[in-house]
Amino acid sequence: MREVQWRTPLTVTLQNGIKCQFCGSYEAFDFLENEWPNHGVQHARAVQACREALHHSAYANSSRNRFRAACIEASFGCSEAENLMSRTAAKPVSRHR
Repeated sequence: MREVQWRTPLTVTLQNGIKCQFCGSYEAFDFLENEWPNHGVQHARAVQACREALHHSAYANSSRNRFRAACIEASFGCSEAENLMSRTAAKPVSRHR
């Protein structure tokens, strides 16, 4: 299993206003599995897509799209990181909380 980076990271605004940046399938998978507030249909699809992307890099784009759909389902703001400045402004997701 290896980390699959997305071409364009996603900036997610959580319900408490904190912005987090997700750069790849592993970060998204970790967040979905360990910190997700509700487990709806899009959440389950995103988890599966991220698992697939971790085993086959061809699924990276699908995992990103499914993660974005799960964010919408959870009422998180979700946008593409526009440039390098916006990437550094958002809080990177840590695997060690």
